Amino acid sequence: MNNEHEDLLNKIVYLMQTDKSADAPADSLKWTKNLFRTRAIEPKKSLVQKVLAVLQMDLAPNKAVFGERSASASAARQMLFSAGDISIDLRITKAGNGFTIAGQILGTGFAGAEIELRSAERSFTVQTNELSEFGFDTIAKGKYTFSLTLRDKEIIIENIEIG
Repeated sequence: MNNEHEDLLNKIVYLMQTDKSADAPADSLKWTKNLFRTRAIEPKKSLVQKVLAVLQMDLAPNKAVFGERSASASAARQMLFSAGDISIDLRITKAGNGFTIAGQILGTGFAGAEIELRSAERSFTVQTNELSEFGFDTIAKGKYTFSLTLRDKEIIIENIEIG
């Protein structure tokens, strides 16, 4: 039996020594290896998830709220919306002939996010600052849609009544 293994081993060594096959060209090998690299690195396209925010609290000026001990004389209407683990604080204040909207995205990682406020007639766009705050000036009375756009998520608040 030992002789059979030795003969097989000798045949393999002989074939390796007498092999005259040529390797593939270097540029073909590089191109083939790059095919696998580009597939591994190529990011998968993701769909933007649209989330509808839900009103959690709406405090209007000079109106007492159930459970509140005293009605404060605040001039701003404050609304708090939530969409999963993200909350949006909006404050609407009468200013001259229009309204001012100030807000903040409560959570982390919203600096530089795009905020859009639009109605049938007009549209306004701003970006959040490093504290995730934003603001709109001289907004006319009416119904608006608010949208917050992140990398893979869009949060929408529909039918905000201003005025």
